[in-house]
Formats: sequence, structure tokens, C-alpha cells
Amino acid sequence: MVAFAPMAYFGLQDLRMAQGSLAEEAVRLIFLNSMIRSKDIERAFINAQADIKNLRHGYAVTSLMEAARDRPEDTMFWTELVEREFMRFLYNKRGYSAAGLLDEYGDEVVAVYRSGNRITALENIRKRNHVTSSHFVEAAKQKGLGVAAITMQAIVPQDVNLSSVTLTRYATKVFDEKGAATGIIYLDLNGSEVMEGLSRMSLENRRAAALVTHEGKYLFNPFMEKKATHSTLFAMEKENINAAYPRNVSRQILSGRTGIIYDDPNALFAYAAVFPEPDDRSRFFVVYDRYPRELMRPEAGVINRKYALGAVGALALAVLVAIGLSQALTRNIRTLRKGVERFADTREGSGKIVIRSGDEIEALAEAFNTMAESLTEYGQSLEKKVGERSQKIKEVERKLMEAEKMAAIGFLSAGVAHEINNPISVVVTRLELIRRAVDKGEIEKAKKDLKVVTHHALRIGRIAGNLLTFSRSKPGDMSSVDLNDITRRVLDLIDYPVGKKGIALKSDFDEDIPFVWANAAGMEQVIYNIVFNAFQASEKGAVITVATARKGKEMVDLRISDTGPGMSEEVMAHLFEPFFTTKEVGQGTGLGLSISYGLVKDFGGTISVESQPGAGASFTVSLRSAFEAMKNPTKGVIADA
Repeated sequence: MVAFAPMAYFGLQDLRMAQGSLAEEAVRLIFLNSMIRSKDIERAFINAQADIKNLRHGYAVTSLMEAARDRPEDTMFWTELVEREFMRFLYNKRGYSAAGLLDEYGDEVVAVYRSGNRITALENIRKRNHVTSSHFVEAAKQKGLGVAAITMQAIVPQDVNLSSVTLTRYATKVFDEKGAATGIIYLDLNGSEVMEGLSRMSLENRRAAALVTHEGKYLFNPFMEKKATHSTLFAMEKENINAAYPRNVSRQILSGRTGIIYDDPNALFAYAAVFPEPDDRSRFFVVYDRYPRELMRPEAGVINRKYALGAVGALALAVLVAIGLSQALTRNIRTLRKGVERFADTREGSGKIVIRSGDEIEALAEAFNTMAESLTEYGQSLEKKVGERSQKIKEVERKLMEAEKMAAIGFLSAGVAHEINNPISVVVTRLELIRRAVDKGEIEKAKKDLKVVTHHALRIGRIAGNLLTFSRSKPGDMSSVDLNDITRRVLDLIDYPVGKKGIALKSDFDEDIPFVWANAAGMEQVIYNIVFNAFQASEKGAVITVATARKGKEMVDLRISDTGPGMSEEVMAHLFEPFFTTKEVGQGTGLGLSISYGLVKDFGGTISVESQPGAGASFTVSLRSAFEAMKNPTKGVIADA
């Protein structure tokens, strides 16, 4: 059995790896599929930008626009020439449904469009002004030779072929020889090439992919079922991806990035964003593929059965081998184990392990002796250099943080004692009423009183639990934490003493902020230090406001403001220095904001402060989202006051 234990352990690891490889293979399939499809669509967008730029520089186009402005008598000749050029362009390139020219006032000069298999020029009587149209406005906003991409279709019903729909209109300015803008040229990209990119199959790739807008509306959905069934293989799709999948799934798919979703219990997802206009990141399409977890279950069952049979055979073999080798190996293995344990206890390589067996165990013992000597020498050298320099610093930092934490616990404990006094009195009174009601047989009345007792008991438990969590936790490793939850816990603790002083404590939490990269205990201390400073600086009638909000795509802000006396620029210049304080002797150590400085810096965040004498103060702690921090683990700095 001893010999079988490692085999069983590594066999289990192999089993888990084999099971994990099923998921990895599925992820590989859908990720490659979504990436290949997105690159095909991106190529169509790039080609469209190149095509409209080529059309813009055509001699006939520039000549027509100059004639429309300077030589009206030549306009008809150049109009017919441009119409023929546009018709020939649409005939050769099926991926476009229309092309046109507008003069500098928005009037339609040339308009050629595809109708079924016909390519037709718009009659003069049907031409109109487009000065307020989105493509004219967006193209006019472009600087220089920039090209605007305008989404023309918000949603495509399932029974409509994507190839017949105009997805994106590209528009850009036309210039004369002197570089002056003379009009706008536009080109409509239909869904034919996009449809081909989404549904094209090959020997290596037999999967299709879905296409949605940045708002989550479907343009193409190969996962749509004809009718609902009881199978969980595919969820019934809706017109919008937000209604089809859980919020955490749809939010990641519509994030404008490329990625993989592992944590959904029903399916694996891979997605890739495609931008029609590279410089505009606000409008985009998303190609995504999914792999239902049900499809992996049959293969996983086969793997489980194979490994179960292998485990039985390995067990039988291990028993036979163990009987023959146990006596020969036990003595040397025990010696080796004792030597390893001795080294682990003493951290010294002087006591060598001596084994003369002439086999691998002897070689292992010699290798361990060499390693132990090297580790001992290296450890002694490293400890001598590092220990002397860091020990005193660590000790001072630890004592300072413990002192601040103990001061905070002492302050909060007094408030908690007062805050739970009233509910305890209510509980005692109600218990007496329950006893009397039970003696009289008034069970309903006793039940009502029991609900009151339960409510106040839970309140006492919550208050005491928050204080216990605050007092036990110590700063350690950073991880992904809920900033709103941590802030609420600290505000619950300090709410009573703040209210007792006549100060209003308000909060405004953004519930859609992402988790941040920090240490929960350290973040508690940062919030407490800043709120406590505001509490000490404010008088009766003041207001302390604590709010959280998203800052861009990668940052989250915690803003703590008060209506207290404010600070001068001279005070703010020294605000984060250790032992600096404006309080009276005995009212503070001057370490709270200094400690907060170090903690936020370790989190990779920033602190900024805004204040004027008589106008209160506002501290802003900016933290990176957990996703951004793991992608780019850089340190933060304290912002200038």
C-alpha cells in the first residue's frame, strides 16, 4: 500500500489532467474558431477602408467634386463617368451594397446601389440632402484623411439573410488639389463577406460562430433553436445576448476585448471583439463561440473507466512488488527520511546522510548531502546580508501598525458596547414577556416577541462579528476583493460614534464596480484611518460622505469627503509624512495617513486629496480592478495634493 500511494496520487493527477484536457481542447477549438472568424471579419473592415480611400483618390471623383463647385456645365459629364465607375466597382465587389458622393452642403451628387442582382444609379429626382445624416456628420468630424465607420444595422432577425443587410457605412472627405474638402464619399459594406467569415467550414474547422453588436444585439446566431425543448444542451437564445446568458457572461463578452470564460456552469465561451474603425473603441462587433459542458460528459466517462481499470491493475502490481522490496528498502529509506527531517529541523548541512546500498537511494542521499551543504551556505550568507537590514524596519512597521490597529479597536469597542446595549435590553425584556406569555398559554404573543428577540440578537451578532473581523484580520497577500463590502463593514463599526457626535454619515455605492486588487484587512485600515480623521476634524452638524465609483475601464475610486474645517496647502504638503499631525497632544499619533499611504502604494493604487480652509476635505483612493492588476502588476504612487 505504501508503494501504491504515490502511484495512486499521480494516477489521480493524471486523471484530473486528462479530464482537464477535455476542457482545454474544447477551449482551444472555440477560441481558435472565434479568433479566425474575427480576423476574417476584421479583414473585411480593413479592405473596406482601403477601398473607400482608393475611390476617394480617383481622378473622376475629384474632378466631379471640383466641377460641381467651380464648373457646373461639366457636372453632367463627370457624374455619368463616376456613376459608371461606381457601378463597375459594385459589380466586381459583391461585399458592398451602395456607394455615393455628397457635396460640401450634403446634397446627393452620385448614388449607386445594389438591388438584388441589379446595380442602379439613383435618379436625380430621388436625390436629397444628407447634411443631418449620421454618415455626413461623422465624416465631417474626421481630421484629415480619417475614415468614419457608422453601424447601420442594430439587429438582424433570425429569418433574414445577413448577406442582404448593410452592416457598416464608411464615409470620408474628398479633397481637391489644394487640400480643401469638397464633399463626402461613402461606401456601404453588406454582410456577405461577414456571413462568409462566420459560416465558412473547412476540414479543420467545422464550427460556426455568432455575431453581436457592442450592445449585445444579435446579427447572426447559429445557436438559435427552432423551438424550445427540455434538453439543457443549448439554452434558448433571445434577441439580445444579455437575456440569453447570465450577467457575468454577457458582460465579459461585451467588454470589447478578447478572452475565454471558464466559470459558467453550463458552457465554455470564447469571444473576440472586432472594430470597424480602429480609432473608435466605443462601437464594435463581437464574434463568440460556446461549447456546452454536456458534450464532454461521454468522453469523461470513458476516461474514468479506463483509469479505474488501470488503478486496479496498478494496485495488484504494487502489492506484489511491495512484498518483495519492502524489507530491502525500508532501512535505507528510514535513514534518508531521518536525515531529511534533521535538516528540516536544524537547517544545517553538517550531519550527512550515510547510505552504502550501491543503488539509486545511495545516489539520492549523496545528492541530498550536496544540496544541503549548498543551501546551508547560501542561507547563512543571505540571512547575514538581509536580516540585519530588514529586521529593524519590519519590527518598527509591525509595532506601528499594531498600535494604530489597537487604537482603532479600542475606539470602536466603546462604540460597539453602547450600540449593543439597547438591543440587549430589548432582548432581556422580551424574554421576560415570552416567559409570561407561555405561562398564560398565549403562544401567538410569545411568537411575536420571539421574532423581536431574533431580530435584535442577529443585530448584536452582526455588530460584534464586524468588530471581530476587523480586530482579527492582518494585512497579508493581495487578492481580488469587494470594495463595497469592505467599506460597508467599516462604516457599520464607526456609525455609532459618528452619530453620537452629531455628524451625519452618508454612503453612495456604485453596485456595478468590479472587484479591486488589494488586501481586505489593509483596505479596512485605510478606510477607517481616513473616515476617523474626518470624524475627529468635524464638528456637530457636519456630514461625512463615502462613495465608490468606476473610473474608466481599469480603475475604481473610493471617495471620502467631509464638510469639516478643511486644510491649507502647507498642511496638505506634509499630510502623508509619518508622525505629522495637526491634532492636540494625546489626540493622535500622526501615523494613520502615513500607514494608509504605504498600504495603498502596495496595492498599486493612488491617493489624492482636495481641500481648502473652511470648505472641508475630500480624499480619493484609486485602485486598479483585479483583472487589470493581474494583467499589469505595477505599483502605485501618491498623487500630488
